[in-house]
Amino acid sequence: MKTCLKIFLLIPAFFYSSVYAQASDSIKFRNEQLENLKSEIAKLEWELNQKTQKEKESLQALENLTRQNTLLQKIINNIVKEEKNKERQIAELENEIAYTENKIKLLQEKYSKYIVWIYKYRGKSYLKYLLNTSSPSKILKRYRYFKSITEQNKKDLKSLRDSKNYLVKLKNKVAEEKRTLTLLKAEKKAEQENLARKETERKKLIAALKKDKKHLSEEIESKQKAEIVIKNIIARLIEEERQRRELMLKENEKMLDLSKNYDYNKMENFSLLKGSLAWPVRKGKIVRKFGENRNRKLNTVTLNYGVDILTSEDADIYAVAEGVVSAIEWIPGYGSVVIVTHRDEFRTVYGHIKEIYVEEGQLISGGSAIGKVNESLEGNILHFEIWNSRNYQNPEIWLSKK
Repeated sequence: MKTCLKIFLLIPAFFYSSVYAQASDSIKFRNEQLENLKSEIAKLEWELNQKTQKEKESLQALENLTRQNTLLQKIINNIVKEEKNKERQIAELENEIAYTENKIKLLQEKYSKYIVWIYKYRGKSYLKYLLNTSSPSKILKRYRYFKSITEQNKKDLKSLRDSKNYLVKLKNKVAEEKRTLTLLKAEKKAEQENLARKETERKKLIAALKKDKKHLSEEIESKQKAEIVIKNIIARLIEEERQRRELMLKENEKMLDLSKNYDYNKMENFSLLKGSLAWPVRKGKIVRKFGENRNRKLNTVTLNYGVDILTSEDADIYAVAEGVVSAIEWIPGYGSVVIVTHRDEFRTVYGHIKEIYVEEGQLISGGSAIGKVNESLEGNILHFEIWNSRNYQNPEIWLSKK
């Protein structure tokens, strides 16, 4: 019992100082992130408002709105993450309250036993018990016994007072966290409503732009530029991976950064999936093939590093194999792009995404949802690429036959 009570005394101080210091840092970091995102949205909104009515019905205006929606989704995702953290913290606090209440109960029981003991041996009875022996050593031993009980009782009383004070702090903290959680839920709802308004505005603009094939031609041109950006990102990721391996060798293969040091060799063998690779959407058909594509309506020829898959509205996008989310980028023409790195320098690219569910550095399994397909002037189209090192592959050869 004594050992148990000593452990009880140590836990609250550690719990309060470490957990809530970390929580405070997390809140500060989240607030900084949200402020940066909101500043970027405000800047985009200002730029859009400076345009004339004619300019507002342009591909640039569509890119602006798409970017705003992506940032709003990031804000919502951050709020959802913080909301889950708050719920976890509240659960931990409530467990700690139950733990402290149990500690107080044990201390009170112990104190009650002491009161009974005092009543039994108080006054003359105490002296009679103390002196009821002819042995000086026994008298001293009894005296020390009574003294130790009295001193322990003082400690228990202090512990009881401290525990009650700590319990009050815990309950106040729970109330504070619940108020914050309520505010987070209200903030999330407001941002979701804002996103819904922006998405409606974006869909109206898409409908207007579809009437003029000039805008479609501009979008295809912007996709051509986006391909170059994707190629540069792939090159950057290859270089980062090379530097990581060199650093690992220098450090005798010590784990330097867990988020960037997954063992790709333990992942499923991507090269063996050729011809049987799962599709990144459940239902869809390829509307723009790999390589050169001629558009008879626009009288243009474009080069496609991947394939464009037409699917249903708000269709989920899935990782085709196990890997690590190595990049999430915004690229005009393709909007939000997610790149997943697989075993043996294979990478898959997913473009035209909204409501991204994953984060950079996250290990995901094949079939994991990574986001939803966004709408473009050509419809609800997912752009999908496969790279092996710096060489782009024909996804049609890799994907399973439907």
